[in-house]
Amino acid sequence: MFITIKEAKNIVDIVRNRWISLGRAPDTLYLYDNHIKGCAIVAQTIALQLDNIDPEQVYVSAFLHDIAKIDESPESMVGRFHGILGYEKFKDIDQQVARACLLHELPWNNVRLYEKKFLGNKDDYNFALQYVKENPLKDEDLLIQLADAMANKNGIVTMEQRQQEYEERFNRKLPDEMITPYIKIKQYFDKKINGNVYDLFPNLESQKFNSTQISSLDIRGR
Repeated sequence: MFITIKEAKNIVDIVRNRWISLGRAPDTLYLYDNHIKGCAIVAQTIALQLDNIDPEQVYVSAFLHDIAKIDESPESMVGRFHGILGYEKFKDIDQQVARACLLHELPWNNVRLYEKKFLGNKDDYNFALQYVKENPLKDEDLLIQLADAMANKNGIVTMEQRQQEYEERFNRKLPDEMITPYIKIKQYFDKKINGNVYDLFPNLESQKFNSTQISSLDIRGR
């Protein structure tokens, strides 16, 4: 079973509306909207240059990869990595989306290097280790990881801009081991398309999407 683009938008709308019903102002969710929409467009746009990836499937996966950050039980409240929570939400609905949730912050599916993301939950960590052992790395994994690194609260950005925004927000410099894997992913897709993926996104910083645009965008669905 595959989630359609229309269904993915409805899933996000349900989660957003729940927060709004609990008293959150609608205009405070635009930073999240910018990120997921930016990720979805990055993934779809690059996939359109390739022959082995379904552009609509990766659009959906990228659009939903961070759903657990604003879902009913976000990681900050339950002490579990949002990638695991997203995987559990979608594993019986759409395995590709579940996979994207689990792996999007684990570049090259290197679980051991990013053990801290599992917030000390050994069961979740061990599950992820076993998952990548049984499910070899795919181009779709790398594409979602790249898309996540090319979209922030402002929309579609370069990885360098994403890094700068992160360092300014948390007032700390990212170590090389958190940057180099993503650079290698970009280089991998640069080679795949025989060019520079940044060139597919003119005026990177200006591609922002507020919640109204998210709801009204005329995007292709299955």
